[in-house]
Amino acid sequence: MRQRPFRAMLVNENIGGHATVHHHLRTVAAERDDLDVRIIDVPPPTFLRKVAAVAVPGLARLDADLRSVRYQLAQSASVARQLPRWLAEAWPGERPDVVHLYTHNVGLLAGRLLREIPYVVTIDSTNAQSNLMHPAREPTRFSSWSTRAVRPFERRVYAQAHRVIANSAWCARSVREDYGIAAEKIEVVPMGVALPKLSRVGRGGRPLPRILFIGRTMERKGGYDLLEAHQRWLADRCELVLVTQDRVTPGRNVRVVDDIRPGDGRIGGLIAGSDLLVLPSRLDQWPNAVMEAMAYGVTPVVAAVGGMPEMVDNGRAGVVLPDRSLESIRDAVASLLDDPERRRRLGESARRRVEDYLDVRLTANRLFDQIRSAAEGLPN
Repeated sequence: MRQRPFRAMLVNENIGGHATVHHHLRTVAAERDDLDVRIIDVPPPTFLRKVAAVAVPGLARLDADLRSVRYQLAQSASVARQLPRWLAEAWPGERPDVVHLYTHNVGLLAGRLLREIPYVVTIDSTNAQSNLMHPAREPTRFSSWSTRAVRPFERRVYAQAHRVIANSAWCARSVREDYGIAAEKIEVVPMGVALPKLSRVGRGGRPLPRILFIGRTMERKGGYDLLEAHQRWLADRCELVLVTQDRVTPGRNVRVVDDIRPGDGRIGGLIAGSDLLVLPSRLDQWPNAVMEAMAYGVTPVVAAVGGMPEMVDNGRAGVVLPDRSLESIRDAVASLLDDPERRRRLGESARRRVEDYLDVRLTANRLFDQIRSAAEGLPN
């Protein structure tokens, strides 16, 4: 009988919605008695890392300055330099049984160290995908340069891993087709969300249904498109609440909430009191906001981007927009405003999908099972 739990170090990249994922992993890890989990959050970029990724005038406008690659390699170099210390301090005099990387980018230059320890890598998109989904500009014919430059490092991370955990089938397909990784090495395990208790939240005297948008930035999440569609066609039919950190000019039946922060407990009440969540995003992989709405039984309307169609079960637990046109946003929202019964059914299906497939206690434990199998040296 084994005398101690497996020692597992989790090295977490901290960008975007990853902080929420890390919080969930900490919560579930504390309930496992077969794993001794230590978590390292990669520190924010230092001055030198920021300098390494500075935009090159002229080339940046064309997306030809390899800025994303320079940032990724600078970050991974920092991780590779600090990883021996992290390992030594986690279990003095001992070594971990397994390492988990979230995401692959933190391990791009740590190959020599990682050859000595079994590891699992979790990703929500490959660089072949994310390099074409830039938050500030449309991709150009030069955007593929970044993918080609980082591909040898990235492929090595996948090839040497005990298991590659892809958060969606969309992501897994890229690992196979763009990097040549065998299907048996890849497992699709979504990152889930906490399942809240449902309670009836009325309109509180509001005469109109509430449409909710959640996005740190309006542009990349399609918020400005939603706002324009609302003001042109839907402002008399519904209230639009924009949860964002961008400055937005007030409009008719529009409310902007810019002071919500992760973990402050306020977002749940806003979601629970909404009738729809609309996210016509241009570049999302596996957004927490959509799953959180589903967990509250709120029908999501999403773009056909990244893993979002899978998240809403290709339209059975939400509505997938056929394109990103304003007319498509208008038609999808209007049809659900016209049919409260359909909206209710979709919301119930969304809640069941989280219960059955996206509850973080299920998904995180599936991930930890994969981490344990790597520690045990079980075959892929």
